[in-house]
Amino acid sequence: MQSQVHLNKALSERAGYFPVSGAHLYTVLHEVKNPVARVLLVGPFASERHNSYLPWMRWARYLAAENIEVLRYDYRGIGESTGVFEQMTFEDWSHDVRLLSAWFESRAPHVPLVLHGLGLGAILAGRAFDEGIGEALLLWSPPADANQALRATLMRWVGLEQIFKFGDDRKSASEYIRELESGSSLEVDGYRWPVSLWRDSFRFTLPAALASEQAAQVYKRPVKIVTLTRDAAPLGKGGLVGYDDLKDFSWLYAPNRQWIAAVTSQSSRGVAYA
Repeated sequence: MQSQVHLNKALSERAGYFPVSGAHLYTVLHEVKNPVARVLLVGPFASERHNSYLPWMRWARYLAAENIEVLRYDYRGIGESTGVFEQMTFEDWSHDVRLLSAWFESRAPHVPLVLHGLGLGAILAGRAFDEGIGEALLLWSPPADANQALRATLMRWVGLEQIFKFGDDRKSASEYIRELESGSSLEVDGYRWPVSLWRDSFRFTLPAALASEQAAQVYKRPVKIVTLTRDAAPLGKGGLVGYDDLKDFSWLYAPNRQWIAAVTSQSSRGVAYA
């Protein structure tokens, strides 16, 4: 499927399905004829994907309008991708990042590849970068581990649930967490979290080097880490999705696009990064 999007110029967006083990990933390629760089967008987790969809999509279009080719996708078992969510693991999702990166990097002409992750996607992108994938890394609000990402999703869902429930039907986040820790699965915003996912989330961590201000020096490749505030909702924490859909994010997009352009220009010229 191909559609035309009109921003500063006509842009091509190609939706498709990328085969992985036992499933297909829904992908959208924001295609650029002669890109100066490529960015793989690794988005947020489960229902947070739906909440942040519009500003995440607009970010992809913003980059494509600036001659940066973008690939965005839905995690296996989430959104438009196939696969059974309850059967997925963090390692499955990590494997998918590797596969997509390899495919995207193989496209002609060869240009620098940037991994960009948001929320749980920041851990996935960071771990791939730690394995040597990509010429640069951009992280928005990376949690220290996957459990932090799951808790943020749970807290948001509980907050909304409490608006519509009363009396004994209302539960606190700590009560739901106790259910998970006692061995019961939990449905959160349409996704059933298995106990194994919750337990594994404590061990699925951001690489230690990315917690350091010297990350770029450690990797000898450009790294930028941005902590999003409530102003960036629904990409960041807080806010109401219905209102946030109308927000102007150019204040966030512009400096991050400039950073991508600058570091990939250095990379394409073979400039060493210290």
